Amino acid sequence: MKNLFKHILIILTVGVFGCKDGFFQPEPQNNPEALFENLWQEFDQHYAPFEERNVNWDEAYTTFRPRVNAQTSDAELISIFKEMLSTLDDSHVELTVPGQNVWKANKIVNEKIDDELFDLEMIKSEYLNNNYKINGFDNNTYGWIGDIGYVHMRWVSDNTFVFEDILDHFADARGLIIDYRHNGGGQFMWGFDNFSRLTREKRFTHKTKTKNGPGRDDYTDWFEWYLEPRGEYFDKPIVFLTDRYTISAGERMTYAMKTLPNVTHLGDTTNGSIGTKVARELANGWKYTIVTQKVEGFDNEYYEGKGIPPDIYVKNTMAEMSEKIDRTLEAALSRF
Repeated sequence: MKNLFKHILIILTVGVFGCKDGFFQPEPQNNPEALFENLWQEFDQHYAPFEERNVNWDEAYTTFRPRVNAQTSDAELISIFKEMLSTLDDSHVELTVPGQNVWKANKIVNEKIDDELFDLEMIKSEYLNNNYKINGFDNNTYGWIGDIGYVHMRWVSDNTFVFEDILDHFADARGLIIDYRHNGGGQFMWGFDNFSRLTREKRFTHKTKTKNGPGRDDYTDWFEWYLEPRGEYFDKPIVFLTDRYTISAGERMTYAMKTLPNVTHLGDTTNGSIGTKVARELANGWKYTIVTQKVEGFDNEYYEGKGIPPDIYVKNTMAEMSEKIDRTLEAALSRF
């Protein structure tokens, strides 16, 4: 536990201070060229997964820096920033400009690619027959599909605190489907704590290391994360569903679920935005987030930028959705 708190403190320290040569840095200037230099340099010194995402950040500087000068307008600078950050294709990289929606540097999220291939309202009406329960501050939807339990969880947040109630509700089920499609993430440690009834033994899920200096190789030591047993074991077969909108803490939970022998991971590959992000602010008040962490899975693989693949690949089609058929869910039901 002492090492855990130390690891979290390092992340918070890097996020709050962004130290390079010390805690005290000259106040960044508020002009287009200085803003560009500041943004590029912060990513150069503190963004972790360049290698995993196959991005040469020096080339990005060569490409985009000549397009910025003293006369560059705010609109032009926003466009240049978005174009440069898009090379990372990372939904954890965000740009927030006052008066505008949060922009994410991820093609899938920005262009809503395959967003309509999941529809919880359709599942409620067509598969749960409008007979379902909601808890977790309206973020968990669960009910029976025959003798199989089904739960969809929108976040990995305080909605996980009542997961034990859901398990108790399905005590007599033949199996359980845990649907993490379109799960927007949150805080995976809450999920690990509240999913502890799904394992009989301590299971290694992944490890992380966090940037702690400006050099490309400046990192903390690796920190290992585990799913640990607590409470009455839920001894049922489980199918765990993901899609390209299973993001962040949802992907850390995917690591955990894939270590369980009674779980089948089915659906589409996750988003691939896994490392912890921290928030920063430019001198003109524009805010952005930056990923300061590398994540290696239990299988010694890196899935940042690629996403975690399912054991069984099943993807819905728009034609099926228009006929109110969720092929992924039906494939899950066929596993029992």
